[in-house]
Amino acid sequence: MDKSIELAKEIALETNKRVKRVYWTNEEIKKNFGRRSAQEIIKNGTTCFMNPCLDLTLVSAYLMSSKGVEYDLIIEEHLPTQEFPFNRLHFAIEFKNSDKNYFINYKRNNEVHIFKGNYDGREDIPKAGMLVVPGEIINPYRPIYKNLGYTALEDLIKDKFTGFSIENIINRLKQDNSLKNFNSYKERYGEELNIIT
Repeated sequence: MDKSIELAKEIALETNKRVKRVYWTNEEIKKNFGRRSAQEIIKNGTTCFMNPCLDLTLVSAYLMSSKGVEYDLIIEEHLPTQEFPFNRLHFAIEFKNSDKNYFINYKRNNEVHIFKGNYDGREDIPKAGMLVVPGEIINPYRPIYKNLGYTALEDLIKDKFTGFSIENIINRLKQDNSLKNFNSYKERYGEELNIIT
């Protein structure tokens, strides 16, 4: 087995152990979504069961840097789809090991993809653009927007992701947020990760 793939699997499993995908109240969604640092996420130990890719990716990035592995954080902006009629953001990690590129992508639900090569984005969703953030500028004690030099999440979005609206995402999360949906999710996926390599 490829040692770099094994390393990425260990990181994904450790992330899954440290950060549980749980039901959040609408207030927790509004307060926490997209606004926490890797350390705040680890300290809290939870993320929302819906759209957890930023939180899981930030924690994985922190674990990767703690092992001395250089990485880039990828922020991908998706165009509207039939299911989601507004732009969305998705996050992944690309890292280099033994002069080869690999990536970790928390794709959806409990599914994480770990592959050799560059992360080229979700092929099943049309893309508006992609921002590559060098891992060395990411401080695990600061939220993503502060790492990129902004004082507020809204300022980062306005500057870098003009088609994206945090309000649209939060409103949709609140609309889909129910204990019934969470229990269905948990029944279907449990707490295990489905790692695809």
